[in-house]
Amino acid sequence: MKVLIFTNSSAKYDAAVNSYHGAGWVESFITLLEDQKEIELAVSFFHEKDRNKITRDNLTFYPIFKASRRSNPIKTILGDWRGSIENEKTCKDMLTVIEDFKPDVIQVFGSENMYALIQKYTKVPVVVHLQGLLNPYYNAFYPINQSKYNFIFDLNYLKSNILGKGINHLAKRIKNKAIRETNHFKNLHYVMGRTHWDKMVTKIHNPEITYFHADEVLRPIFYDSVTKVNNRKRNIEIQLITTISPTLYKGLDVILKTANLLREATSLHFSWSIIGLEQTDPLVYHFEKSLKLKHQNLNINFLGIRQANDFVNSIQQADLFIHPSYIDNSPNSVCEAQIMGVPVIACNVGGLSSLITDNVTGRLVPSNGIYELVDCILEFNENSRKYWTMADKAQVVAKQRHNQQRIVQQVLETYQTIINA
Repeated sequence: MKVLIFTNSSAKYDAAVNSYHGAGWVESFITLLEDQKEIELAVSFFHEKDRNKITRDNLTFYPIFKASRRSNPIKTILGDWRGSIENEKTCKDMLTVIEDFKPDVIQVFGSENMYALIQKYTKVPVVVHLQGLLNPYYNAFYPINQSKYNFIFDLNYLKSNILGKGINHLAKRIKNKAIRETNHFKNLHYVMGRTHWDKMVTKIHNPEITYFHADEVLRPIFYDSVTKVNNRKRNIEIQLITTISPTLYKGLDVILKTANLLREATSLHFSWSIIGLEQTDPLVYHFEKSLKLKHQNLNINFLGIRQANDFVNSIQQADLFIHPSYIDNSPNSVCEAQIMGVPVIACNVGGLSSLITDNVTGRLVPSNGIYELVDCILEFNENSRKYWTMADKAQVVAKQRHNQQRIVQQVLETYQTIINA
C-alpha cells in the first residue's frame, strides 16, 4: 500500500526538529507509519531551499520549493495586509509529486490548508486528517470585551500592524482560510477526526462525507513519562500549570482574571506557570494593560518554550493542569497532561468533552468561566484525593486512547476501506 502525506511540517526531513512543541504529533504519526511493513510511505511539504526527491530508510521525501517570504519583502507586506493565502497554482507541483510516487491513497493534514485542493485535480482518493477547524476558530477569534480596534490602537502592536503582522491581519488570513476550508468540505469524500466536535462540524459542512475515527499519536517522551498518580505528593503551595501559544483565543486573559480572583477573594497560596509564552510577548502586555493587571502581582510565571525534557518535568511537578482556551479540538497539551497523570481542568469548548468526562476524568467549566475555575481550584485544595482519583482514571483512558498499535490499526483500516471503495 503506497501512502502519500501532504503536511505543513517538514517533519523528519530537516535535521533540526521544531523547537516548539505544537507540531510534534505529526512527526510522531509519520514515524509510526514508517515502521509499518504494509506501507510504502512518502511525505511532501513546502520548503524554502530544496525541491529534489530523497529517500531515507523507509521514507521518501518530496520537498516542494516555495520561495522564502524574505525574498520579496514588499510583496510579503502587501500580501499580509490583505490577509493573502497560498495560490492554487501550487497544485501543479503537488501533481508532479503524485505522478512520480503513484500513491494508492493521499492523506492531507489540515482541512484549511491548500493541500486539500488536490482532490480537485487527481483521481487518487484523498483523506483529510482534521486538526483545528478554522470556521469555529474564526467565530471565537476575539475574546470577550476585545475587538480589532483594541489592537489597532495598541502601541505594543505598532510595528506588527505596520508590517501587516498584527492581530487584525492574522484575523483576515484566518477568515480567508476559513472560506477556503468551507469550499474544501463541499468537495471532500473522506476525513479522519478524533472528537465528537470535529465530526459534528464536518457533517454540518457536508453530510455526505465519510468520517473515520483516528486517535492522536503523542510524542514518544510522553509514553515514557507515565507516572503513578497515587504516589504523587501535594505541594504546600498549589502549583498550577498551563501550556498555550501566543494566540488570542487561547485564554491568556482567562488566566489573568482567574489568578486575580484567586488573589482577591481567597487566601489560597498558589503559583501559575505558563509554558509556550514569554512575558515580553505583546499579547501579555496587551492583556495586562486591557485588564489593568500585572502578572508579577498574580504569582504568574512565564516559562517560554521548553525543550521536551524540561516540558515534561514542569508538567509532572504541577498539582493541576489548566486549559483555558476559548476554542480547541483535541489539544495535545491536555492529552499529554492526562497520560502523565496530572489532574486537568479545562473550558468545555470544541472537542474537550471527548477528552474529559466532567467529575469522572477531570473537570469541565464554561468558556471564560473564571468563577467556576476558582471553585474547582478551591475544591482541589479541600479534597485533592478526588482530583488525583480523576487523574488516575483519565490516565487509564489516555493510555488506551493514545495506544500506538491501536492507532496504527485504525489508520490502516481507514486506508484499506478508502482504497477498496
